[in-house]
Amino acid sequence: MKKLLLSLFLFCFSLSAFSQTIRIATGEYPPYCSSSAKHKGFISHVITEAFARQGYDVEYDFLPWKRAIRQTQNGDYDASSWWVYNSERAAKFLYSDALVTTSAHFFYVKSHNFDFDWNTLKDLDPYKIGVTRGYFYSKELTEYREANSNRFEIVNTDEQNIKRMLVKRIDLFPVDLVVGLELLRTRFGPNVIHQVAYHPRPLRSKEGFMLFPKAKEGSKKMRKIFNAGLKSMQEDGTYDQMMDNLLSGYYSQ
Repeated sequence: MKKLLLSLFLFCFSLSAFSQTIRIATGEYPPYCSSSAKHKGFISHVITEAFARQGYDVEYDFLPWKRAIRQTQNGDYDASSWWVYNSERAAKFLYSDALVTTSAHFFYVKSHNFDFDWNTLKDLDPYKIGVTRGYFYSKELTEYREANSNRFEIVNTDEQNIKRMLVKRIDLFPVDLVVGLELLRTRFGPNVIHQVAYHPRPLRSKEGFMLFPKAKEGSKKMRKIFNAGLKSMQEDGTYDQMMDNLLSGYYSQ
């Protein structure tokens, strides 16, 4: 009887460990992550699947970005998604393997600037450029903007910049490629989508990661578990299929 009870206890314990829930703080940045998107967005879908393969459930709280990372650092959450690398965060968090590589491109209206091309930032001199308040695009563009502030206009949202571009208030607008295409698909009609193009040369490319707080016990283990799940998705083609879905607008449907 004692052996039976011990076996039942160990079985129940293993089930409990298997179904452990990982709590993640994140923010709104559709279609990568959003409380209203399918699977809560592409990034959230990848994270959920990676942990599921290792036997873990995931629960998301959507918060303002600064609050999400602050509360994760304090240990209120197991991890936060998703963030680019910087040395300040690296002092406080463990970085996962790269979740995604994103790139920002200059969008423009074809009929207004049909011959737009650029190789260096000096090529942007003839244009008025819109940027979104609070966004960091690249160190080079920041320096260029400081030296040419009269040709930059700042608004509060990416959508506002697209609207201003359509009525010739600005000529160019840098935005993450997927986010820009998502905005055109979801906030504007098909006639607008066909008017807008983006330059193939990226303004910048960067990798995004999940962060695990160094001060929280078990973070090293959680990172290892997540990375193993992510690697298996990349190896069997699941990740590539999700990326195809991201580019086709699946997460906003």
